[in-house]
Amino acid sequence: MPRAYKTTVFQSYVKWDGALVKPAVDGSSAMASLLTRVFGSKKEASRVLALACVATTLGSTSCSRSRADRTGEPDAKSEGAAAASAAPTSKLGGSASPSESAALDGAARSTASAADTPFPLDAGKLALKLDKPIDLGPAGGMVATPSGALFRSRGDDLIGFSVSASQAAGPKRIGRREDVGDAGGEEALASHALPPAFTRASYAYWVSRGRLVRRAFSYSSGVPPGPLEVLAADALDGTRVAAETVTVADAANPRRDVAIYIARAEKKTDERGARIWVEGAGSAPLSSDGSGASSVALAPSDGGLVAIMLDLRSAMSPVHARTIELGERGPARLGPDIVVFVGPSPEGRTEVVAAPSGDGPIAFIPFAPDTSSFGLASLVIGSEPHLDAMVQWRMYPNGLEPAPVAGASLCGRTWVAYARPSAAAPASPHVLALAPVEKGAFGAELTAAQGFDFVSVSLATREDGSAWLGWVGNGRSWIRAVRCG
Repeated sequence: MPRAYKTTVFQSYVKWDGALVKPAVDGSSAMASLLTRVFGSKKEASRVLALACVATTLGSTSCSRSRADRTGEPDAKSEGAAAASAAPTSKLGGSASPSESAALDGAARSTASAADTPFPLDAGKLALKLDKPIDLGPAGGMVATPSGALFRSRGDDLIGFSVSASQAAGPKRIGRREDVGDAGGEEALASHALPPAFTRASYAYWVSRGRLVRRAFSYSSGVPPGPLEVLAADALDGTRVAAETVTVADAANPRRDVAIYIARAEKKTDERGARIWVEGAGSAPLSSDGSGASSVALAPSDGGLVAIMLDLRSAMSPVHARTIELGERGPARLGPDIVVFVGPSPEGRTEVVAAPSGDGPIAFIPFAPDTSSFGLASLVIGSEPHLDAMVQWRMYPNGLEPAPVAGASLCGRTWVAYARPSAAAPASPHVLALAPVEKGAFGAELTAAQGFDFVSVSLATREDGSAWLGWVGNGRSWIRAVRCG
């Protein structure tokens, strides 16, 4: 079960000693001007101080990161070694949610009205068909792509599996000539490395030895992966990269890649923050002064992008968002850095992911909303980030670490894939589930796999609107076609 917390946070309210504290930003700075309003308390002076550490970099040990957190490497287990266990079931079936998209008690209850809640929906429009899962090899740094799957090997090479829509011929292994034959074998796939981020421009991005790097990768037969390109030398090892391709209208070179990553702190007293790398423009700060970042996500929105940054601290977890616009050349134009949500104290290593929707990007974060529960929060960020992002919850029967999540737009709707315990008992097997999301609310689940040790999950939309669902679990790497019903 989740550990007890001194502070618990719901939506955009912080519960401190019985009072609900609501953060607000005046726009001049994302964190330095965070104000507080306290509801239902006679001890306003003491409780206003509850969020002072979020507003500034005062160095209070109760809410700033420890020295090791600011400058050191993540815990080794964040690399996610996957132990072997029972193979996942290939059975597909609808299952009731462990708890419906839970509204929280009292003033922390979701602000969505009954008219805003889109479920239940027409079941026929939500139908998905899942093909038989394909075992690609041992647990590794694998991500699903529109053409199949891509592995990051221990030597910073790339090995792909091209999977046809019919799956009649089985997956075709692609990579360097020495990797695709028997000599490469399964050993080349086995890795504790974090999976890369793969863009529509066919580049894979990741962090290696303190550097942001990339390789071009083609699924065409006989085309080897491109050379390793070093894009920045200040990346924090053990962290993930988010990357997307932006299409610039009326440009001679219409495609430009954008990657965001976590940078190392330059000094022991500095915060580690997010940075943005843009094709042809290099690297620049993404986090505003006085704020930090522990995990990042990107999602397309209105011809541009929205960057989402999760800042894990000892007492709370602010979530920042800002828009990114690109021209034909030059650096990105960044919108204001907005604190859209203040989450609870982190439980283990927490990652944020994002997916596009008709209402703008939606962020997904696995959180413990109080001392006795755990679940997946969806935040409707929107095309223009704003305060008090609407939050919905899919509660889990028990806590889980890691709690992998992935989101994507497929079959005309936003879907999220997540691993959760199947029951409250500590030894219960885990379930990999798919659920539709509308205006942040979660729909009914489909079970995609069962087992233990789900380390990572990824969703990649194909040209026909369906998707590949990839995951690492049960000591193996798997992929499964998700088709529109």
